[in-house]
Amino acid sequence: MGFKNIFYKILNKFIKEKNNYIHAEVLIKDKEWKKLRSLVGKENIWFVTTPANYDYCKSIFNLKMDKDEFSTILRKRVEYLKENNEKIQLSIHFNKVKKFLDNKLQEDKFNEAIKFMSSVGIKPKKFFAVDEVYNKYTLTLAKKHGLVELCNFNLFIIKPLLKILNKIGLKISYINEMYRYFKKKDFKSIFHLILSEILKVKDKTMHVETFIREDVWEALKNKVIGKGYVWFIITPANYDYCKSYFNLKMEKIEFSNILKKRINELKGLNEEIQLHIHLSRTKEFLDNELQENKFKEAMDFITSLGIKPKKFVAGWWIYDRYTIKLAKKYGFEEIYDYTINPFLKTKNFEGIKIKYVHKYWHDFDFI
Repeated sequence: MGFKNIFYKILNKFIKEKNNYIHAEVLIKDKEWKKLRSLVGKENIWFVTTPANYDYCKSIFNLKMDKDEFSTILRKRVEYLKENNEKIQLSIHFNKVKKFLDNKLQEDKFNEAIKFMSSVGIKPKKFFAVDEVYNKYTLTLAKKHGLVELCNFNLFIIKPLLKILNKIGLKISYINEMYRYFKKKDFKSIFHLILSEILKVKDKTMHVETFIREDVWEALKNKVIGKGYVWFIITPANYDYCKSYFNLKMEKIEFSNILKKRINELKGLNEEIQLHIHLSRTKEFLDNELQENKFKEAMDFITSLGIKPKKFVAGWWIYDRYTIKLAKKYGFEEIYDYTINPFLKTKNFEGIKIKYVHKYWHDFDFI
């Protein structure tokens, strides 16, 4: 059989999914719903979002609708799945970072999600926590609402290994990428991932999204300031994203004022400050008008503080030609992009540099 075939056979035994899961977050979009309908009748398990996740879906998929319209469309599509005898379970987004989980918010989201599912005659028994962020209280609430299984889409067989890798300092995003490439048997990418982690980087780039929180800011002052990082700063243009992802309990004006205070402190310490904007979670949901609005709001804000950024990084590394056009319009010279290949070089594209990084950090990595 050969060593390679034996290895693949063993690997397949460990990583083969027992069920076909559909994480149905964007069935609210007409184009995506058309694609998803083609999967009906193919023995899938649908983990469906609910109105409890309206803010989350709006902020990452660029939805142009209010919550009532979101709920109405979602109800019709879930009812369609039910009428076609699809297996429907529950998907809830609580937070991006486990340390920021809030018991009251979890209670409210569970109550709203279960109420919606009950209104369409569904009693889910399984649920999925988006970004796989949950804690013991999440499980207590799940049990209270009759849910009996938490579906973790990572490999159960290597879960202890994932925990060990995280304990020694590897980011969860890095570990998840490793898992994804193992599933694809893409060993070249796995090699690049390992090499990228070993090799030092010239520019230590950090995506700054949660430093308005006191606990994160204190950690950054102790561990990061003065260490040569490039600070790619979030602005009020991404208030909705930050609010839904990090459970912020403040209005936009307070959010903006704290941002000004933090950025001015960094500026006073001669830290390099550049721009970070989340435009969309996936490329197909990029919208030209929305990009224009976000760029204008972000630039108005950051230039009002006496900062003229020359480097830009898009949230989730999602951008397109129109993003490049806007970046040039506002005087940017470099767009940072991510690659697992540490040998990929900077390139010039339509008058702007695309600079590839193989390692980066978020501010919440330091708490």
